[in-house]
Amino acid sequence: MPTFDLRGIKIGKYINTEGTITYETPISMGDAMSVELNLTAAEGRLYAESRLAEYKKLITGGTASVGVKYITDAAQKLLFGMSENTRNVGTNTSQKSLKATAKDIAKYVGMGFYAPDAIDGTDKYTAVFVHKVLFGAPSYVYATKGDSITFQTPTTTGEFLADDSEDKNIMEIATLASESDAVAWINKCFGAS
Repeated sequence: MPTFDLRGIKIGKYINTEGTITYETPISMGDAMSVELNLTAAEGRLYAESRLAEYKKLITGGTASVGVKYITDAAQKLLFGMSENTRNVGTNTSQKSLKATAKDIAKYVGMGFYAPDAIDGTDKYTAVFVHKVLFGAPSYVYATKGDSITFQTPTTTGEFLADDSEDKNIMEIATLASESDAVAWINKCFGAS
């Protein structure tokens, strides 16, 4: 698969209302750098008369690893359950921060992104939507300045699984003619009209 210019990682809170799946208005996760999706499968083998008689392989979900320049505050609240905190600093100055506590609960989200691609010699856009994913908090790495400039960017990983709809949706991929079509397709996946 070609490497392409990843764009527009959006997430929206996953909502299950008696098997009807909806998403809150999607928000940006941050400036896109990388996404790696790996599907997982359950396998089964049936042996009869000393030979393999049946073999089944069913996709059950997968893992997602997402790298962004910076995870937005809104995304950290949604993804990891962090809350906003305000402290008075100096004279009449309030400083907002994000607070992680032992009570925080990560939330399931839908995730969509797209990128330009060349398919059969034609410029197209590949768009991807993951229906239900739960991310873990990223590592925060800080270091002193050395002889060279080093960028520290967050990567967060998560598990995606079948949604709770009758179809048990996991992931969708579409090839579209334009960037605006890719954005519109992702918005439709989130339920926007």
